[in-house]
Amino acid sequence: MLHAENMSIGYRKEKHIFSGINFTAEAGDMIGLLGVNGIGKSTLLRTIAGLQQRTGGKLELNRTDIHALPVAERARQISIVLTERLFIDNITVKGLVALGRTPYTGWLGNLSDADKQEVENVIGVMKIEKLQNRFFNELSDGEKQKAIIARALCQQTPVMILDEPTAFLDFRNKRDILDILKTISTDLQKTIIFSTHDIEACLEYCNKFWIMTEAGVFREIMRTENFREEVMRGLGLAS
Repeated sequence: MLHAENMSIGYRKEKHIFSGINFTAEAGDMIGLLGVNGIGKSTLLRTIAGLQQRTGGKLELNRTDIHALPVAERARQISIVLTERLFIDNITVKGLVALGRTPYTGWLGNLSDADKQEVENVIGVMKIEKLQNRFFNELSDGEKQKAIIARALCQQTPVMILDEPTAFLDFRNKRDILDILKTISTDLQKTIIFSTHDIEACLEYCNKFWIMTEAGVFREIMRTENFREEVMRGLGLAS
């Protein structure tokens, strides 16, 4: 279980960019993070992943302070897919996916039979068998995103964090990515947290939304019969 209590985020302790963050995320949750550009969504995701320190409050994974975990252990607990486009030469999709085993193999990257089997399993889950021997830089945007998510999935972490995973994608590829993330959260019982601007598309997939409002209020909205109305009201978009 991932838990935050009165957490603040920012870049210096004297400069919070968002405060009063409270949430609970459990196995099987698929959570959409909403908010206007520049409000701090990426900073929140990076903080949860342990890439930068929180500036106040509590952030725990299974009752352990995330930032107290050794880097290698944290990489076995939380994987992250950032929004920046990657430009990688001379690596196949299968080779990229295998990099997800680094927390277990070390930087030498010597894969055991079990590691190789996990790479094969992930390629199957992501349905990218036809891409595995192609070079990453030859792929379309949608194919690249599937490969990057596969690399994160190959870390076998209980928590996966994605910063705008459907950005730059057309409608069909957006649906493909959301279908895959829903399968991962439901069938593999992983906690999926991702930022998005595709509110309507994500309503049918997410069981929770976290909203960072321009008034500086953090809201956690659970799926109910009036889920859409609650989300729109939280964003200040209700008529």
